[in-house]
Amino acid sequence: MMIPRYINQISRKVVTSRLFQTSARINNEGSLFGSLISNTVDKDKPTGDRVLDNISDRLEMSMEDEGEETENTLKKTLTPERDKQLQDFIKSQRPYERPAKDILLSPLKRQIYELNCRKNGGFYRRDTIVKLPETNEKYKLHLTREEIEALEPSIYLQSYRIKSTMKKTTKFLRMFQGMDLKKGITQCHFSKKALGKEVGDLLERGIEDAKTLGLDANDLYIAEIWTGSDGAWMKRIDIKGRGRMGIIKHRYIHVKCILKSKQITLKRLEYEKQLKQGKKKPWVQLANEPIRGVMGGAYRW
Repeated sequence: MMIPRYINQISRKVVTSRLFQTSARINNEGSLFGSLISNTVDKDKPTGDRVLDNISDRLEMSMEDEGEETENTLKKTLTPERDKQLQDFIKSQRPYERPAKDILLSPLKRQIYELNCRKNGGFYRRDTIVKLPETNEKYKLHLTREEIEALEPSIYLQSYRIKSTMKKTTKFLRMFQGMDLKKGITQCHFSKKALGKEVGDLLERGIEDAKTLGLDANDLYIAEIWTGSDGAWMKRIDIKGRGRMGIIKHRYIHVKCILKSKQITLKRLEYEKQLKQGKKKPWVQLANEPIRGVMGGAYRW
């Protein structure tokens, strides 16, 4: 049965859903979606019409191809996770999953920044002169502290709505400051606090985000973790004696966390600490300064 080219909106939804069931044998090039994610489609039509027309055409071709055995075999071998063309398209539509230096820096600054980090053991140092291999020109890149922290790899995490108070949560989160990511997850698993499960789930999502960004979960540590009020608190009446009453507040909070790299961020902080300590003047008991609080040359009787 041939499907007409121009179909209504409801039929197109049906065709789209059936495509995902028979998509394993649509394209022989090894992609589930074929030219749907390429630039070879007709650019004169709207995007939705181009995609749906392409789907209906390929569905017609798929219905006239091989039988069910070939379809089931291809379905087992070709999955969305193995489809390289589809995964490249998804990454291109999510620029926030790229490194910060590819988003925030221009091509020249990015090249200078990478040479600076390569020369200094993986992290950025100020007043470092680098030479471009193509032109042999020397450059020096100056970045502020906020820019350095933004360019270094980091992961931002935020929990869901938690029924607790900020005071109890702050006391619990103090032990996680500067702790390794996986060690913090272990502490949450063995904690008797009810917050241990919520914070543990938050940190475990950091491992999944690290895989998405291409970072090593063993190299991450908890740089910052804090709590705050999460929206409006629920209130109810608290009945008391002698005809009086009060208000009970059901408090809700959230937990936020920033994960950073030990090989990059901690090395840079240790280097800056040594540099600052080297610039300090030696401590002298009696410095070359006038002594204050001493009487003058005349006595006061």
